[in-house]
Amino acid sequence: MSNDIHKADQIAFHFYTKLFYAVNHARATEESKSSSRVDKWFNLETPDSDLFTKEAREPYRSISLAPLPGPPPLEIQVLLSVPELTNNQVLVYMSPDSPRVRIEPTKRFILLETWTLEMSPHRSGLSGHGDTSTDVALPIIYKHGIVLFRSLFSLLRVLPAWKFYKRLKRKIGGVNRNGNLGIELRVRSHGDEDADWNILGFGK
Repeated sequence: MSNDIHKADQIAFHFYTKLFYAVNHARATEESKSSSRVDKWFNLETPDSDLFTKEAREPYRSISLAPLPGPPPLEIQVLLSVPELTNNQVLVYMSPDSPRVRIEPTKRFILLETWTLEMSPHRSGLSGHGDTSTDVALPIIYKHGIVLFRSLFSLLRVLPAWKFYKRLKRKIGGVNRNGNLGIELRVRSHGDEDADWNILGFGK
């Protein structure tokens, strides 16, 4: 593997990890055990997180070696965790212009957001024309990553889930009037659709 390909794989890998760290930092209400470590890639400091496990990262470590059509998309689900309900409690959905609707069976999680990153590695010569004009220098890709993640950092803090996260976060360690609700992240594995049954998503 050439040095340029190794560097390209390294930058691509950190696109995946930085996306998870940025979303986790702005959404997860539970502190990570490795929150003392800081990731500084793309000139943006974000707490490292062991919630993005070694096994989940592995498909993105060397995407140049991934068989076509490339590595699987990284799909990050932002989930509202629903506490276990007592016999006299129910989970309901209340729309602004309709009466309450009871949700049965009760789900363990409610899907708030989904963030997806998908890359298709460029294979030189596959087009049959031998055109290398589409190649982009690695320093330029890195600079584009800086702009991308700064924009993502701001976007995460203007979407509706940010205000909800801040309200839940204030209750951690004190009196929680939100019924022990919390927000957590899940990296959705393709082929693991059986785990989706316990997640309530709207608009599907």
